[in-house]
Amino acid sequence: MKSVTRSRAATMTALSLVLSVGMAAGCGGDGDSGGPEDAFIGRWFQSSPDPSDPLGTGFTLSCADPGFTNVFNPQTVIWGSLVFEHGELTDLAETSGNCSPLNYDINGKTATVPNPDPYFDDVPGCLIPFTLTDQVTGLGLNAAFIFTPDPSWSFMLLNEKTAQGADQARLVGSGHAKILVEDGTESMPDCTYAGSDTYFRLTRP
Repeated sequence: MKSVTRSRAATMTALSLVLSVGMAAGCGGDGDSGGPEDAFIGRWFQSSPDPSDPLGTGFTLSCADPGFTNVFNPQTVIWGSLVFEHGELTDLAETSGNCSPLNYDINGKTATVPNPDPYFDDVPGCLIPFTLTDQVTGLGLNAAFIFTPDPSWSFMLLNEKTAQGADQARLVGSGHAKILVEDGTESMPDCTYAGSDTYFRLTRP
């Protein structure tokens, strides 16, 4: 089981690097316009729920595994921004590189992650690298977690705009997070990442 998990992690790492290079070159759709995707496409930025804490988030990472209950993860704000483009096999592809590849299909004003993912014919998920502080030595260890969203995971357009007039949306739901550490340890059972954050749209098609 461990070898399969780590093989998948390696594949996701490679995909994340490819997508990051693509983002550096610029983002954009395939030229389609005028469909329901246009309400989602663009770059969205997270609004901290606490104005005094610009790095605040409504999401939390919880681990029942005693070895990971006090995980210090400075990247808890995983989706500080979201970038939606036209998808090839789905309505939308999220290409920010924060947690790629997660793909979405639209139903009304809500976009959800299809299961299985049509590109890989497998459970949807993505790999997120971070540095884990060893609770014994205090040293930093390279780590990552594979995030697998639950059916509740969705990106919903809101009727209310910001005070300045920008479109708003909310990312909400939960998912499983399998933590993998460079020393070979991994979380059992999986941790849980859950909550919600509000976003405003900076760019559009």
